[in-house]
Amino acid sequence: PGLGLAASNGACFSLPPNIGETKRTWKYFDLGVDWDAVKRIVLPVMSKYTARSNGSYVKLTHSSIGWSYYSCDPEWGSLQASHLVLELENVLRPFDVRFVMIKGIVEIVPRLLNKGLIVKMILREVAKHNEELNLDFVLCVGDDVQDEKMFTSVFSFMAETNQTGHTVPSPCVTNGEGKPVAIFENPTDNSLSKEDRLPKRSKINSRMDPTYAFTVAVGKKATHASTYVDTP
Repeated sequence: PGLGLAASNGACFSLPPNIGETKRTWKYFDLGVDWDAVKRIVLPVMSKYTARSNGSYVKLTHSSIGWSYYSCDPEWGSLQASHLVLELENVLRPFDVRFVMIKGIVEIVPRLLNKGLIVKMILREVAKHNEELNLDFVLCVGDDVQDEKMFTSVFSFMAETNQTGHTVPSPCVTNGEGKPVAIFENPTDNSLSKEDRLPKRSKINSRMDPTYAFTVAVGKKATHASTYVDTP
């Protein structure tokens, strides 16, 4: 109880279960990509590269398709990865997706997907559903280049609470069957509307209590985080 989870770079999430609940309910961002159509195009191509690269494999999640060459011969794996991207770039042009190149893997994800989506949604929902309490502490820690969007989303949320007219709503949320659902299971919560996906003015602005927001990068490097630590 009290612990929420997010997976697949924030594409899906589970709110903290209530006391006594033993089963989690997972919800998903609708990012406007026909993922079944993408799979029909991508999987045969990736299978071809898997067959010619010992140690490689295809990794599937709810909102990503990855080709891992981490266990391949480094030189051969990198060469095949570059050829794979070139081959897929043209056939995937009709879809709103992008390539993510991280160590040992080529990943295809929706263009709108990043970890900042889930961070901003959590902050917005906590502020909206706890208006009697002040949202006074935020800690965001990351060690990867994909975590940079989390850091900027924290700063963006802090700024937009004072300028709600200039913010962009979060994507719609769906269940496992692709049907739109409310984020919180509350009959008065119509978070599917554009207005409800915008942040409400929370107690952050109506009280003199300060809000402490810390963004921390692991390792000394160029980052949007406000500070860093040497080790986790």
